[in-house]
Amino acid sequence: MAQQLSGVTVVIFIAGGILTFILLFIFAKRQIMRFALRSRRGPHVPIGHDGKKTLKREIERRIEVVPKIAFEPKLSTTDQDDDHSKYILPPAESNDKPLLSHHFRMKAVDDVKKLEREIAKQDKTLTRHPSENIRSFLLNTLAVLLDGSGQHIVHEFCDLYEHARYDPNEFLDEEYQSYLRLMKKLMDIAKLLKSYSGESRKNSPNKTPTRNNNMRTGTNEGLRTKDRDLNRLKVV
Repeated sequence: MAQQLSGVTVVIFIAGGILTFILLFIFAKRQIMRFALRSRRGPHVPIGHDGKKTLKREIERRIEVVPKIAFEPKLSTTDQDDDHSKYILPPAESNDKPLLSHHFRMKAVDDVKKLEREIAKQDKTLTRHPSENIRSFLLNTLAVLLDGSGQHIVHEFCDLYEHARYDPNEFLDEEYQSYLRLMKKLMDIAKLLKSYSGESRKNSPNKTPTRNNNMRTGTNEGLRTKDRDLNRLKVV
């Protein structure tokens, strides 16, 4: 009887151990899957599951484009026709309370769009992406019109722009007025892009000379007729 009980207890212990091992294995697997799904940036379900291959590629292409999407909103406005004017109101200036520093920063960041529009007005192909550096854009765009002093103006303008956008030091009316003076100079330089691009297009050939196939065929036919006439004379 004792031997039978000991055998039954051994079987029970083995079955309990196997059951415990299976439960621990399932629990560990679920925890690993949870951590993997949390750390994974992609979706939990395969993209385009049970869909066509072209559909999967199109979905993946659009998902890859999302990080490249960027937009620079207008920070301040005084135009009453603008829809955002009822939400963002310009501060009122008085003798007791001058305009705050962040107001000049917002105006400086918005005013750079005027320079970009002027450049695009002269040449529609010259547009800046929001993620593109403003300094490199101006140097590359206005390179044909800038000399040493012109590049110095671009660097001063970009330094003030970065000051207004990133520097924690104060950006007041004095800095903003110097920023406007430099921007007006750059806008005057940008207005010369149209004339320069027009001259370069006139100097460059529009089309390469092509051979006239009709002339070639005509000359060949004339040579053939001459050969025939000579052969006839020889026979006679």
